[in-house]
Amino acid sequence: MEGWNKAIKLDRQTPKSELSLTLQALSFELHSGNLATTNSNEVKAGLLNVYKLCGDETKLQIKWCQLAVLALNATQCVFTTQELNDCTSFILEVCSATNYLYCTVEALGALLYNTDLNLLRTLDNLLGERGMILELCLGLAPEREVQHLALRCLNNMLNSVTDEMFVTHIVSTLTTLATSRLHGDNLNRARLLMGVMKCLQTVAKHNTSQYLLEQILSIVKGSIFEGAHQTASPAISLESLSLDELNLSDVNEPGHTRYSQPRVRNKKGRGKRKKQESRDSPKPRMELQTDSNRGRKRSEQESSWRSPNRKQVVNKPHNSPQIERTAPKHPSSSPSMQHSASPKLPHFTNKQQSAPVGIDKNTAFNPHRQTDFSVSTSESEYSESDTEEGMQNKVSAVKCRTRLTSLQTLQHCISCVHKSRTYSVWSAFLPPDPTAGLLRVLQKEPNMKCRIAGFGALSALIESAKHYFVAADSRPGAGKAPYTPFSQSLATDLLTLHSELLQQVPGCVPTVLPHLFQCLAVLVIHTPFSKLKPGLISSILTEATKHLSSVGHYKVEAAALSLLCACLTVETPLPEVGSWLASNEQTVGMCLEHLRKSTHQRDTLQTLCQILRFYFTPVIHWWPQITEAAKLTLASSVDTLIQNMALLVLEELGRALAAALEARTLELSALKEHWINILSNALVPILQNEHSPIMPGACDILSTIGNAVFASFEVHTQRLIMTLLLALTNPTVPATSSACRCLGVLVMYPCIRDDLLFVADTANAIITALETTDSADSGLLLRVSWSLGNLSDTLVVNKLNNPSFVTDFSDILLGRLLDVSLKTAASNDKVKSNIVRALGNLLRFMKQSTHDKAHFREYVAKSVDCLLRACTSGMMKTRWNACYALVNTLQNPVLSPADSSWAADLFTTLTSVVVHCKNYKVRINATLALAQCSTRACYGSNFATVWGTVLVTLNDEGGGPTMCGYTERLRLQLVLLMCHLVVLHGEEDKVEMVRRLPHQHLHGTLISQCSAVSTADTLSPTEQDLVTAARIRCQQSAPLLDLVLHMLTPTPLPSDTDAFITSDISSHSK
Repeated sequence: MEGWNKAIKLDRQTPKSELSLTLQALSFELHSGNLATTNSNEVKAGLLNVYKLCGDETKLQIKWCQLAVLALNATQCVFTTQELNDCTSFILEVCSATNYLYCTVEALGALLYNTDLNLLRTLDNLLGERGMILELCLGLAPEREVQHLALRCLNNMLNSVTDEMFVTHIVSTLTTLATSRLHGDNLNRARLLMGVMKCLQTVAKHNTSQYLLEQILSIVKGSIFEGAHQTASPAISLESLSLDELNLSDVNEPGHTRYSQPRVRNKKGRGKRKKQESRDSPKPRMELQTDSNRGRKRSEQESSWRSPNRKQVVNKPHNSPQIERTAPKHPSSSPSMQHSASPKLPHFTNKQQSAPVGIDKNTAFNPHRQTDFSVSTSESEYSESDTEEGMQNKVSAVKCRTRLTSLQTLQHCISCVHKSRTYSVWSAFLPPDPTAGLLRVLQKEPNMKCRIAGFGALSALIESAKHYFVAADSRPGAGKAPYTPFSQSLATDLLTLHSELLQQVPGCVPTVLPHLFQCLAVLVIHTPFSKLKPGLISSILTEATKHLSSVGHYKVEAAALSLLCACLTVETPLPEVGSWLASNEQTVGMCLEHLRKSTHQRDTLQTLCQILRFYFTPVIHWWPQITEAAKLTLASSVDTLIQNMALLVLEELGRALAAALEARTLELSALKEHWINILSNALVPILQNEHSPIMPGACDILSTIGNAVFASFEVHTQRLIMTLLLALTNPTVPATSSACRCLGVLVMYPCIRDDLLFVADTANAIITALETTDSADSGLLLRVSWSLGNLSDTLVVNKLNNPSFVTDFSDILLGRLLDVSLKTAASNDKVKSNIVRALGNLLRFMKQSTHDKAHFREYVAKSVDCLLRACTSGMMKTRWNACYALVNTLQNPVLSPADSSWAADLFTTLTSVVVHCKNYKVRINATLALAQCSTRACYGSNFATVWGTVLVTLNDEGGGPTMCGYTERLRLQLVLLMCHLVVLHGEEDKVEMVRRLPHQHLHGTLISQCSAVSTADTLSPTEQDLVTAARIRCQQSAPLLDLVLHMLTPTPLPSDTDAFITSDISSHSK
């Protein structure tokens, strides 16, 4: 700390020699690792003060740069924008006046690392069109190590540069560097390309510009094969790299220092470096060769950031007589400058300081040497003892890292490309020739980590182009044309991709095989197998099954289970998969074996769920073994997730058994025994433990029992189940929503739905749950409101089948149900869709004596108003349910619109929905609601409006397109409503009804539509009776409604319909 305090107190009167000694002392302090008392604020203040005192002394400037590198890597100094601008300007001035570029660029990188560069005043001088960093990246400095350092510095700066103009120019520069003919030895060229790819990877991480991504992809397309024909020696292969390097997010992340390289400052590390340096011998500098096309050497070129009056200082070798050292001499490892790396304090007199003293840039303090993919540059690695084979191995390792970086960059770029351009990327990297593109990487790549990255890139490519796969079709006759249709071309691509991946499975090593299976799983999920040639998915299932018992390879087994699960979930149920399971039943046995061994429990349980959900019939005789395995897993596992998945298997099994019982493929006695076993040994103990975290799953299993099995239980067993569920609806129990949902299922069972006490207890439990649930808990509200809808359905069924049930049901309880429903209706649309269903049923259930009470009439008005608002707003399911709820409401004769205050709003809203709503299901239900009035008086003054709505809508739908059958259903309901109005009309309605009939040129369309519907074979007996009654009524009212009669009967029209209508209206008015 004393040294930094001294640096802060220095001023312009301080002698240069004292300033030099101070810089050396501070460097030694940092180099020796004495950081316990170092304060970042004092370090920053010292650096800012000293750089102003260096003047134009080159040796002081270089010493300051070396000190800045050590200080900024040892402490977390935070500079303001102004301080960054000042320090950057100073370093740029040093760069323009000296040949010691390595130290200055290193200091610049340390200063700007992990800082916001967008407000930097000198950013244009660094990254502009003639910026220093970009020119150094292009090799305009004579030292090749400076070029590598500039690329690493640029890579770090790209993390914070967001200006698209700078980024575009940087990508253009990198493209030039990557596509130009690089000079120098093979290792240097490989390192340069690797540096370019690291920079492009950083650009791809922080930019989503489609233009930049396309440029990057064009470079990546060639670099993924860089040196792939060479096989790296096992001694220097990439197997030493950690698997974390395969993640795109781990590159250049800020750590505890300003760069990703850790700094080792223990004595052991220093001793190791000293031992290594003692073995090194002086080597001649390796100059970067110039490009002959440029016409002159790069060392002679003058750049925009070079001062025309710069002082030319020639670098001297370490044994130059110009440099004298009192410390022991050591060979330098820097091609740009030769200086001591001794940990002892270097001491110089004023006369001896003709060259700056530095520290070996390749020690652990080098901030630009990244541990991820960097290649060591210490001269000991390039000693004369290195054989040609050893150098070739080093080159192969660097090229392998380049391919790995390229594949990672490709994966990230693919995930950012807009979906409209993904097929062009698909075509570029997966050409028709399977020996090119990504498939070549997967086939020929000698390094396992590169192959793994290749599978990751291929998975991303499949995921990005998945929206095209639905068009693939290779069925015979699918694309008969004089050219190859896109559907067949895409199908061929998918078949080729499946074939190539399957061919690699037998010879794939266990390290890569899980990634191959994961890639296959992504492909399987998005492939339309039903439109491709049969047998493809069977081959995949066979390969996955072979590896379910891959002894000693845990990840392979897990990946095989994931692939098997993907095959079971695609286009379910797929007949080919069902046939394969029927002939390969050992697959279920292998899954059960994993459960018994407690291996891959999660993946195995998930696979069993898919089999039970979609393909239970082929494996139906395995259900006792599946039951026992699930029970064993439930009892032996202490992992809540595994226990819940075991309960999910039992739930799916219960649902599958209920369907099998309904199809009469299983006996009721066998299912009864199964459920008694499950209840006594598994479910009841869980439900009786109020602290059990898996109670919700147990409740969900009870909801799959089914009416037939539940009815076969003894009474005490039924009462036990109902009592447990009612107790779990307590708000303090975590299983409230599941218990309410299960009660909503049980209350609809015919065997107990007329049990007044159980229905009342269920209603009270639901009311309590809704009243105590936070409105923000949408999941709980959704389940409880669904149960309320089921309860209201049960009330309506009991009213129709057992009139005494309505009399015995409490008015107080009905009022509470209406009240809680109206309060919950303010929730989100999903909850509201259940609430409006419940309101319609509750209004239909209401008896006359209940409606006569004033507060119930108020409930009715509020409920109808809620339903009318729901008809015109919210999601379509809510509107559909609201219209159907009005159908139920108007079916109650007690709630006649004739003497109600809400009649006008009712007919206005419903007619508007019929005419203007875009959803056919909503319009159909609104039309059905308008037809529920049983008397002419119910329509009141709205009769003519409803009649006109029918005619207008029928006319508009006459030539419209068919929407999956909904158009015909709407026309049918409109014709039936017209017949209903014809039957109910009075003498006072005839004039208005005829006046609203369409003009002559529309008569043909209208009549053809009405006659086609009214004579259809799909009409039910009730509907046919209604049409017949309307015809009879028209005949009785002739000639006024003769046109309507023609609409309902396929007979010829009168020759002069307009004259007929005019004369009829005149005679009727008289």
